[in-house]
Amino acid sequence: MSLSRRASTGVCTTAIGRRLRLAAYLRGAVAVASCPALVHAQERPCDAPAPAVDSVLQRIVSATNVGTFVAIDRLIDSLWNGTRMPAERRVAMRSMLGRWHWQSTMLTPVRRCASGASAYMILANAQSGEQDSLHLVMIPAANRIGGFALVQGVHVQPDAKDTATDTARASALRALTRRMAAAGTFAGEVLLAHDGRILYHEAVGTANRASMRAAKLGDVFNITSTGKLITATAIMQLVEQGRLSLDDTLGKFLGPGERPAGAAGVPIRTILSHTDGMTRDSDSLSFRPGTRFSYVNYGYFLLGQVIEKVSGKPFAEHFASAIFAPAQMRSTMRLVLTQVDPALPPAYNVEFDSTGIRFETNPLAQTTAATGAGGLFSTSLDLFRFAEALRTGRLVSKTTLEQMRTPRRELGATDYGFGVDLFRGHNVWGHSGAIPGAESELELYGDSGYVFVLLGNVVTGDPIRRLANALIGTRPFCAGGCV
Repeated sequence: MSLSRRASTGVCTTAIGRRLRLAAYLRGAVAVASCPALVHAQERPCDAPAPAVDSVLQRIVSATNVGTFVAIDRLIDSLWNGTRMPAERRVAMRSMLGRWHWQSTMLTPVRRCASGASAYMILANAQSGEQDSLHLVMIPAANRIGGFALVQGVHVQPDAKDTATDTARASALRALTRRMAAAGTFAGEVLLAHDGRILYHEAVGTANRASMRAAKLGDVFNITSTGKLITATAIMQLVEQGRLSLDDTLGKFLGPGERPAGAAGVPIRTILSHTDGMTRDSDSLSFRPGTRFSYVNYGYFLLGQVIEKVSGKPFAEHFASAIFAPAQMRSTMRLVLTQVDPALPPAYNVEFDSTGIRFETNPLAQTTAATGAGGLFSTSLDLFRFAEALRTGRLVSKTTLEQMRTPRRELGATDYGFGVDLFRGHNVWGHSGAIPGAESELELYGDSGYVFVLLGNVVTGDPIRRLANALIGTRPFCAGGCV
């Protein structure tokens, strides 16, 4: 089953609506300050941290820059001197700092801020070109750390020359993608297009770390929860055809045993917007449908079943005729494998331990068959073709597309439409997804005609996605529902 990054990763929301991945969070005896403070520490006047607190911040950064298991373990021992850190928290902190080193190469302090017992350090990340934020809360009476957090990519500021032309945008994106591939932190495909014209399309990195096979264009990747946008498009096509209604309830299509017992009256529109209240393995609803947002894969799994009931064929076969053919998607498929296919890029979960960075394969990324919730396999070129067909009205009408990309606030979904994720802000719409060893990003930018696609087999592509957003997505393109 495909899981969205929304479901599996904490995020922070700033005052301007931007959301950032919370790379790790370790809580001691007191809670840390809110995430917006992490971001805005670099943007407002602030006091310098006390020397003792500043020393702790610098020691964390120094150990991270060394990046070895021994250096990080010694740091943890010194910071929690006299206090026994729970084993799982120790492993989490060690892994976080080890991975941070791997994804940064070198961190350089840019700014330090303090407020009471809290302190922040903004650091330039040499590999990503972004600024990261390290946050610390001290317990003065005990002279020890009470809370510790890291947010990567709090500030992405491309040079003005990088946004001057499409050629410059493509060049900036290419430079970062290749830099990360050279560092071994990204492998996969990246595509940027404007008005149907591909500006940048490249496969980079090592697709198979056992055979050392390089990634190549045409590799198929698990697109995880990005498949939800395909499922939603198929549902909206059936709505346009009059074969179902958004107000139809689940019980009209699925009988007892095919759905939760208490879900017969759940409207299709609430399932599309993740406001349905259903959870797997529960016959009761966790809340009244249409009252709040809760991202759960199960509803979209059931939408796949609804498509089968209405169309009379397996959902993947329906996708093939209703979506893949008109969009000219030639390499998108539902794989049914009992063992890993060596021709496909393996899915890698990245771990850090005494041996350093270690790549563990996740066979389930290939052997778990796709459902309406995600898990199809595709290429960056096919996802681009899908985006083009969707935005230009070849799959659904422009009116229906506007419905899809309008946040369903009346149902409790402030940044999700009908199968369209809107939480990136800045008129960015589309969908993303991640499971251990597979990530996908499909982003469109208002009505501008820009399309960004990223597929990878290690979940590390966020800096590339954030740069694309900074190069394009901060420009206001539409004043309608996609805002």
